[in-house]
Amino acid sequence: MKRLLVGLSTAAMMALSAAPAGAAPNIYHTISSTHGSAAVVETVGCEQTEIFVSSSAAQYAAQPGPVNKQGLTGVFVRITDICAQAPGAVAAAAAPGAVLFQADGQNMAPLVVDPRLTTASITTQMPGTDGNGNPVTISLSASWTGTGPLEHDTVSTHENFPGVGNVNSTDNNLRRAATATVSVTVNGLTAAGTDSNALLEQVKSRCIEVARPGVEEFFPCFGFPG
Repeated sequence: MKRLLVGLSTAAMMALSAAPAGAAPNIYHTISSTHGSAAVVETVGCEQTEIFVSSSAAQYAAQPGPVNKQGLTGVFVRITDICAQAPGAVAAAAAPGAVLFQADGQNMAPLVVDPRLTTASITTQMPGTDGNGNPVTISLSASWTGTGPLEHDTVSTHENFPGVGNVNSTDNNLRRAATATVSVTVNGLTAAGTDSNALLEQVKSRCIEVARPGVEEFFPCFGFPG
């Protein structure tokens, strides 16, 4: 699951080409990046179902440059017999649980969300793999309903890299607690549940790289050329 979330975060930070470092400032805009996440854990008898969903919709632009619209959705599902001991585990040391089925996948489907983060949804089919590495098709339907107040904060930073350059960044962030309802179908199995601690978030930001004349490879905004 950690690998999936890292992959989603990396893809969401993709930027467009900008002017060469040292020639002019590189300016990157996250016009709007909205993200919904949910973690469902449902237990019936000995069977525990876990579903993790992450979905986003974003618009990015370098200056000058065109606007890049990007969606990204990923899901991980696992069904475990929590009354059984995992195969090969030492009884005295291992936590109980034998995985009956698991799969994960992602695609570029964008989250559908209103600007005030009151509702959001995603319905899509995506390619994925099961726990044995076999290809599967995952059908996902998820919806979020805002339950908490709309929280707002801004962050502004200025950092000097002696002899190299400066970076200035600003973030304008919104978030709202939400309840998410999730349903996943894969290989004839359907898993569903509700997460009352889900989250909707929106970020608008700008990052400016100002390299000293003659300095190359100065990319503090993303860690790589935008």
